[in-house]
Amino acid sequence: MKVFELNDICDVRDGTHDSPSYVSEGYPLITSKNIINGKIDISHVNYITEADYLRINQRSKVDNGDILMPMIGTIGRPIVVNKEFDFAIKNVALIKFYEDSKVLSSYIKYILDSSLFKNYIEKENRGGTQKFLSLGNIRKFQLLVPGLDIQYKIVQTLDTAQSLIDKRKEQIEACDELIKS
Repeated sequence: MKVFELNDICDVRDGTHDSPSYVSEGYPLITSKNIINGKIDISHVNYITEADYLRINQRSKVDNGDILMPMIGTIGRPIVVNKEFDFAIKNVALIKFYEDSKVLSSYIKYILDSSLFKNYIEKENRGGTQKFLSLGNIRKFQLLVPGLDIQYKIVQTLDTAQSLIDKRKEQIEACDELIKS
């Protein structure tokens, strides 16, 4: 097992910093506020023109398997992208995997969702009222990367645990509803 900086195994960049003009219909512009509960939520999203969408995606095109992570305000809460629609990103970390990378996106997602990374965020974040974590700090984050076989086992175990947690939460919510009625 070796220790790597995240930038050694992934291409870490972000979306646009510009403020494009918003339109009533077009492409969603995803920001930190749209990454909620492990998903992209577009119920309160701003839309941009096709020209702005294409310009932003020249530098920051999001593909399936990439990781998006808020880096301003509520930092963390990474998600592995499973695109159901086209969108562009603004002020959100984009973690893309090199072709020859021997690392699973779901393994990196779990690391970025761990207490190890949360402690790192607490130490490295900047800003007064609105906290932010710089791309440089995200790139320099150090993590252990075991072989793919061990990564698969870790991810499988954590997926199973998360599934059990989610089912337990559903049961608690159902019990709460039953008590209310």
